[in-house]
Amino acid sequence: MATQSELVTLIGRTALSDRSAFKALYDETAPHIYALLLRMLRRRDIAEEILQDTYLKVWQRASDYHSERGQVLTWLASIARYRALDLIRGRSLSNSEGDDTHGLPSDSDNPGSGIELDGDRLKLNTCLETLSADQRQSIALAFYRGFTHEEMAMNLDVPLGTVKSWIRRGLKSLKECMQR
Repeated sequence: MATQSELVTLIGRTALSDRSAFKALYDETAPHIYALLLRMLRRRDIAEEILQDTYLKVWQRASDYHSERGQVLTWLASIARYRALDLIRGRSLSNSEGDDTHGLPSDSDNPGSGIELDGDRLKLNTCLETLSADQRQSIALAFYRGFTHEEMAMNLDVPLGTVKSWIRRGLKSLKECMQR
């Protein structure tokens, strides 16, 4: 994986419509973003669609990235996450026969539980939207990307205690929201 400074350089050159820089940015980051989308959406076809939409948006809006606000990969993951959430709101993403998950584990062995899980997903997405951007980002990095608290603190350039507070408060708010 390229360093943060290398990614910043690539995104800056992408903002100037440098196709080779955009290709290099894509090659360096797309596997990580695709893995995130696949974990969120659990469907390869839709994850690929959102990945394409994400990088189209990156090509069009690379100049919107500001390094003082966070890491390049975090910015890309946020774009992908919001694109995925928009799609989830607009479509039903329940696993159906013939989907393209190719062996991804199902949410449950009980066929009737899919309806309940879809409702839980929608409620969770709604509850996630009530969190602050910092809480949402920290929880996404922890649960979708598997970052440790220390990795998040380093990547977000904030103190470790701040990251822990964001996650603790975010999870508490999510729990309260999900119980309503």
